[in-house]
Amino acid sequence: MEKKIKRFQRLATLRKRDISKEITNFNLLENEINKNKNLIEQINMIMDSSKDDPSKKIISSGYFKNNAQLLNTLQSQKNIASNRNKYLLNEKQITQQKILINNLKKNKAEDKTLEYQKTYVRELEIKNNK
Repeated sequence: MEKKIKRFQRLATLRKRDISKEITNFNLLENEINKNKNLIEQINMIMDSSKDDPSKKIISSGYFKNNAQLLNTLQSQKNIASNRNKYLLNEKQITQQKILINNLKKNKAEDKTLEYQKTYVRELEIKNNK
């Protein structure tokens, strides 16, 4: 009986450790998501500021070509950042699910530990009363 109690106590401890690892991963993902959102906002600001001023009627071909290349590069960087953001959000959901599952398993292990402890105490009381 004592072995079962210790086994479930160890299992609960392992689940707590798993939960803390997943929470750390969750926090890292959250930080990366925020950085990614800031990057997308900065790219949008640069793209908006590099748009042509409507008051200019004549634009040199070199300026137009460089501006078009810049906007094309920025758009591709924005697409990469958006795809990364989608991936990070998906990973965040997976991590949340892992935290919930490990928390449930930890609670079950703690409940089993308490159950076996109560049974063990009852058995000791019965032995002492005889």
